[in-house]
Amino acid sequence: MKKLTRAGKVALSAVVLSLITHVSEAQVGIGTTLPQAMLHVHDGSVLATSKNMDPQNNPFYDPSNPEPVEYVVKWFHDKGAFRIVNQVVGAGFLDPMTIANFSFASGFEVFAKGIAGTALGIKTEANGRASLATGYSSLASGLQSFAHGTYCIASGDRSVAMGYQVSTNNKNGSFIFGDGTGASQNDVDHQMMMRFAGGYKLFTSANAGTGVFLSPNGNSWSMVSDVNKKENFAPVNGEDFLQKISKMKLTSWNYKGQDPKQYRHYGPMAQDFYKAFGQDAYGTIGTDTTINQADFDGVNLIAVQALIRKMEEMSSEIATIKAELAEARSEQGRKKKRILAIQK
Repeated sequence: MKKLTRAGKVALSAVVLSLITHVSEAQVGIGTTLPQAMLHVHDGSVLATSKNMDPQNNPFYDPSNPEPVEYVVKWFHDKGAFRIVNQVVGAGFLDPMTIANFSFASGFEVFAKGIAGTALGIKTEANGRASLATGYSSLASGLQSFAHGTYCIASGDRSVAMGYQVSTNNKNGSFIFGDGTGASQNDVDHQMMMRFAGGYKLFTSANAGTGVFLSPNGNSWSMVSDVNKKENFAPVNGEDFLQKISKMKLTSWNYKGQDPKQYRHYGPMAQDFYKAFGQDAYGTIGTDTTINQADFDGVNLIAVQALIRKMEEMSSEIATIKAELAEARSEQGRKKKRILAIQK
């Protein structure tokens, strides 16, 4: 370890020396013959500061309050930490109390207060142990958390917040992703939440021919069902489907390990469904451990269509029977009249 530490110091010194091209009156120039910046090396630490820069270099420049800014680079040898910071002069972003061991920060007024934390961008903070904050005004305060984007907060341990104005809300193990339209936050641990006002598209093939959509303001998935993206059409026997459904075991049930008082369901077993409908003239449909919702809906529609046809046939037969019955009654009435006429 000592050899590695010594080697690291040597390497850092070599980098610094290779950049120095001019030294005059305690000022160091890097790539210039007119040195303006200061470089300090003391007890293993390296500090380089610029002169006060034009206030317009401040990302938040306010003409009514033109605060000068400075660029500072510092290696904290006693903490194994490194900073490349742009800040308002004297803002204190290099205060040793804000520098965590093994941390790294680069950008405008960024903090990495968590051990082994990393902060990049503008006004970001990585305050959780081994956390990462990037972007603009994002905060990663949870253990091993990650925040990226604008006003994102990853406050739960091992949580991720990405996008715009999203927060894991101190919920551990949670993920939240958001577009640029509003603000959202997780409400339970180990939850994945996403906000995209433009909807969702999930493709499961390279040519985008299969997948599902959730349209803007929609509340259910739509599957790709364009006839122009389908082939190998085969007819089906609706009556046969009805017979298979009539023999299928349909029950209520719950998944193993779940509380039966809260998580009960109705429906068939995948094995039974696959046995009944898992094969057509071309190949296999589904598997014996899952039921595809599109196939389930298709089977139901085929069965409904078969029932409609049976009802139409029955309605036609009933209409014929009614007509025959009416004719029989009419004939009976005529016979009755003839009998009465004879009796007179």
